[in-house]
Amino acid sequence: MNKIAYKIITNYGHIYSLSKEGYVLKYSGNDLDKMNSPESELKSWQVRGVTPVNSNMSNIINLISACDLNPLLYKNGNPKYTIVDLDRGTLRVHGNTKVHGIVSICKIYK
Repeated sequence: MNKIAYKIITNYGHIYSLSKEGYVLKYSGNDLDKMNSPESELKSWQVRGVTPVNSNMSNIINLISACDLNPLLYKNGNPKYTIVDLDRGTLRVHGNTKVHGIVSICKIYK
């Protein structure tokens, strides 16, 4: 069984539960559950870190450092950061930050 090391919550309330390597173990947006999946299957979707919403991947912050970011929201309530992931070999930045922007990220396992 895989262990959850990080949790990310988006502005829309979706929760990403990640392994220490950033592999997506659970995702509430589509009830994904890979807690018992082999590593070969986990490698299809990996969160690489976060990036400021206006940077377009020019500044990727790893998960460990992202846990120390504060504040995560602008004064108007909009998220400052969004997820950068590797999905089936494609590196991408999550768009529509009003929905996919990060409101919480924390390390929960050492």
